[in-house]
Amino acid sequence: MAYRKDRSAMAADSPNRPINWLRWIVIALALGSFSFAYLQVNVPKARQAGKAPLSFIETRHLALTEATQPDLRPEFTQSFSEPLKKWVPHRTDGVAQPLWPWLAAWFYDATNLSGSFTSAVSFQLGLTLGFLLLLGLVAARNFSLPAALLILIWVGFQGFTPTIGTFTGSTLFYLFFLLTWLACVYGLQRNSLWVYGLIGSFGGLAYLSEDRVLPLLAVFLIISSARALCGWVVSHWARTEGTTLWVWSNHLFGIILLFSLFGFIAGPRLAEAKIKLGQATYSSIDHVRWLEDETSARAWIDKHPDAYSLREISTLNRPTWENYQASHSLEAILERFQQGGLEVMAHFQERGGLCLLALLAVLIGMLAMTWWGTPRACHAGEKLHPETASTVVFVLGISLAYVSIAAWDSAVWNLDHLGAITAPLGLSLVWGSESVLRRAKRRGACRKIGLVYQSAMWLLVLFAIAEHLEIGR
Repeated sequence: MAYRKDRSAMAADSPNRPINWLRWIVIALALGSFSFAYLQVNVPKARQAGKAPLSFIETRHLALTEATQPDLRPEFTQSFSEPLKKWVPHRTDGVAQPLWPWLAAWFYDATNLSGSFTSAVSFQLGLTLGFLLLLGLVAARNFSLPAALLILIWVGFQGFTPTIGTFTGSTLFYLFFLLTWLACVYGLQRNSLWVYGLIGSFGGLAYLSEDRVLPLLAVFLIISSARALCGWVVSHWARTEGTTLWVWSNHLFGIILLFSLFGFIAGPRLAEAKIKLGQATYSSIDHVRWLEDETSARAWIDKHPDAYSLREISTLNRPTWENYQASHSLEAILERFQQGGLEVMAHFQERGGLCLLALLAVLIGMLAMTWWGTPRACHAGEKLHPETASTVVFVLGISLAYVSIAAWDSAVWNLDHLGAITAPLGLSLVWGSESVLRRAKRRGACRKIGLVYQSAMWLLVLFAIAEHLEIGR
């Protein structure tokens, strides 16, 4: 009897239902409506591109775009390897990364700056819309209808829309950061070698867009290595064999593959930074974060554009944590953290923080209803994913890392890069809720649990649409 009940529950969870064709019609209409709304909000940004004064970071990207343009016309008459090295994205000044200037250089025209900016924004718009439609199809295939719609609206309007229209690598960074995050989560659940390859590839592209992806990769390496160590211990000393798709012996080869692909993609930039700035992984923000304010940070960057000027700085005058700690009291350091924390909270309030809290509440509610409102799990398919713990630690760890860094850097740098974690956080919470719902159905959960979840997700869809209307004004 229990076997038949389990079979019926899993059949209800199967996408092959009589009304499946109607569901896909609704999804197609939803994708069309979303595309119209997304273009309506962002097309005016393409028309106005280049008319507003450029920001400090945009000016840096524009200068790098002009320097990159000759690299796109290589001369192979004297040599082959040297022009090829210059052709790939590699130029950096310590602030701007090479990928966006390299792409923008293809349609940059110094005699028609406004048209060049319009083409750049149109490229951003087409790239993100195509990605969002693919994301919507994948989400609709694997998640419930309201969850798929919420992901589409959330990633599109809270993730990409704020970056459209800026002449920086933010749009590319948000895109590749999201892909790297998802690959890391999947890699913590099933560490096939090709997943490590994806992490290295997407991480390298994200690094060429902005250098803010390194904490994400560092947290993944720490947690996955700890998981591999636990797997090794369990495989040698555990008396019973667990159920998992994570193979600890794959980890070492996976890390080698990750570093190899990351180095292959980011290598030209690292080599250029070593020559020009004296350090392969040089980033201006790593130095100016130990200054007092944004004005002094920009002045320091302008004063030290190359390796020679950086070598001229004495040890006592070099902006480092040791020097900052020596010249500031503990109260001053904590006050800066506190002020930065308030700015981070204000940032999240403007970028869908309430919706994130609501998604977290839905996930906790689903866990509680599944724990107390369904029969005990009888087999692995009814339990939580065996790698849930490492995945949760990863999401919490990376969120804490980026929030802490942003809280400290807010005194000298804007918080635009912090928006990169908004879309992955929301998607991860929806992913978790859908996973719990599937396991609740397999346990034979009553229909009320599914109805409560569907109702909550539809309310969040309406809430996200309301926030989109605010964005569009």
